[in-house]
Amino acid sequence: EELTRSLAEAAAGVRARVIMVSNEVGMGLVPVNPLGRAYRDLAGRVNQLLARRAEQVYLVVAGLPVELKSLATILSG
Repeated sequence: EELTRSLAEAAAGVRARVIMVSNEVGMGLVPVNPLGRAYRDLAGRVNQLLARRAEQVYLVVAGLPVELKSLATILSG
């Protein structure tokens, strides 16, 4: 997590637009092996930390971008 925080801080310090791309690994089956589960859990934590700090977060489903932060604001009411 320390490396992820360092990455987020470095991205925040850049004066250009930073785009990060990651796989969504938490919406499928639970991996059968421990290494696969550890990867899924770590990727999920990294995605959450970076998403919290991002201005915009998109999930692309079937080629359609869904802006998650706006959607979360609307749904939370």
